Amino acid sequence: MIRSTPLRLLGLALVVAVTACDEETTAPEFEPTPEALAATDPDAALVAAMDEVAAQIGLAETSSLTTVSETDEAPGFGNALFAAAFGEPEGPLLTDDITTDSTVSRADHDRLRMYDVLAVWGRIRPAPDAEPIPLQWDPALHVADGDAVRVRRALLFEPGDAVHPQEQRNLVTMTSWTSPHVDGVIAQVALTPRDTGSTDEVAPEPFLGFRSAPYSVSIPGSELGGLRVAEVIDDSGNGVLLAAVRKYMAPCGAGFMKGRWARTGPEGGVFGGAWLQVNGRREGFVAGRWGVNDAGEPVFRAKIVNGQGHFLAVMAGTYGDGVYEGEIYGRGRQVLGHVKGRYTAEDGHGSFLGAWKQACGTDDRPERECELTDSGRRVCTAQRSEP
Repeated sequence: MIRSTPLRLLGLALVVAVTACDEETTAPEFEPTPEALAATDPDAALVAAMDEVAAQIGLAETSSLTTVSETDEAPGFGNALFAAAFGEPEGPLLTDDITTDSTVSRADHDRLRMYDVLAVWGRIRPAPDAEPIPLQWDPALHVADGDAVRVRRALLFEPGDAVHPQEQRNLVTMTSWTSPHVDGVIAQVALTPRDTGSTDEVAPEPFLGFRSAPYSVSIPGSELGGLRVAEVIDDSGNGVLLAAVRKYMAPCGAGFMKGRWARTGPEGGVFGGAWLQVNGRREGFVAGRWGVNDAGEPVFRAKIVNGQGHFLAVMAGTYGDGVYEGEIYGRGRQVLGHVKGRYTAEDGHGSFLGAWKQACGTDDRPERECELTDSGRRVCTAQRSEP
């Protein structure tokens, strides 16, 4: 359960600050200090901080989306509000990697399919006028008999919230209340090979289920590699975010990204958040700007740094209809990997959640082949052939 701390990730509402003036006297105009704005309107302060960071990294406005610096930054981009909002502490690892499961370790690795999953539930969409009424979720993650699921790390749990000791390898249950923010977990799923020999019993089809009183969903195993869910379920902004990334036995970097986006002008806005490894460890931060470029395309650009502020990569892509996708580029515009995710709301403020994966030559590569030119423009030139 997330208490009402002012700068918690994903539970923030976009509120336009106005300057009151007396009808008979004219007060001098002034810009409030960041400290004053944070005290009176923490969300407006966070949006201002994201805007400042975007300008600092070379994205001063929507029209500047073709440029972003590749220099190192101060930790948290040198912005205390940004770092506080997206630098939540990591929960401890609760279990070993799912590859230690005896059935998984003995399975045919050519047919075994494993996934890392990030699940977030609670106030995923800012709703400034909603009452902070506690909501009981008590979610469960479950898979078919013969498959396995584990929760490796709890995110933002507080006393009273808990991942229960696991009694069945295909089911994890939890206690969780949210108001007005979010809880979440990093989990792993292993879909073991089905016996195709002659038998009177039909093996159950693989799936991943998220089950709770407010919202439940079941995702077929064939769709887990592209799992991106962003569902708002009520007027208070409560909902569920899910993302998954395929886990391979060979080393291949992968993880998640999550955070907050906001509109700052008629043509676009800013976003910022945490950059995570697949086990939930916070590797660093991502900050950027989104909007319509001079060709009329909805695009975004961003910079990724580690916890010490050292440059990791830039990110470029497109967005629309609640989905964003793109690439990660290292120094010299070398393609390092790919990103894809979903965002909530289209009215100027919301949350995003997605997955990133290193370009490792695996069979789940994006359909389009894109590159970032020297001027910073993203160009997609060809369709990838089927492997």
